[in-house]
This record gives sequence, C-alpha cells and structure tokens, in this order.
Amino acid sequence: MTQYPAGIVMGGSEGCVHLRIWDERYILQSEDLGALVFLGELVPLIRDSPPPNGPSVTVGVAHLNRSGRAVLLEIGNQCYLIPRDRFVMVALGDEVSTPIAEIAIDGGDSAINLPWRGGVLS
Repeated sequence: MTQYPAGIVMGGSEGCVHLRIWDERYILQSEDLGALVFLGELVPLIRDSPPPNGPSVTVGVAHLNRSGRAVLLEIGNQCYLIPRDRFVMVALGDEVSTPIAEIAIDGGDSAINLPWRGGVLS
C-alpha cells in the first residue's frame, strides 16, 4: 500500500464521475451511480478515451465494500478505495475532488467471498 494517493475522483459532465488513477483515466457513467451507491451493485469502470468511433472499453468494476462505507475499484489485479461519503459528495457536486487510495488484495478471505472473482458467498 502506498503512503500517497494513487489518484483522484472528480465530477464530470452529464453526471459522470471521472477517475484518474496513476496515468490512466476512467469514467463511472451517471446511470450506474445510483446502482453503485444505493443498491451496492457491481458497475462497470470504463476507460475514458475509447478508440475513435469504437465502443467503450470496460476495464474493471466498482462496488461497495462489505460494510458499505467505501467504494472499491478493481482494475485487473489492483484494488483502490474511496470513502463512500466523499465519493457521493463529489458525484453530487458538493466537493470538487477526493483522493483515491491503493489497497492490497491478499487473495485470502476476500477471494472466497466475492462471486465476481470466482468465489462463493457463504
């Protein structure tokens, strides 16, 4: 885990939320934000700059953690965390931005309980 932010969350046009993680840019679309924040569903994380005239590319997922207090972003084998309350404030336009923290995935208990990682809910 790094001691400095891995990225930043910013509000965007048309209700989208823009994320910058290291040198990459991603978007959470406005129609997915309610499902993420209020229902806790898995929503696609889309690369911000799709090829010209090409379809959007889903590169990861966003979901709430077990307690519902944080938004987790999973891109490949990397995982990032944003406090849910801060995420909502940015999405609603009450804050300009908030940092993203990188977290370690140990592959232990969390891999067993996450069905989208091939695990089974207990």
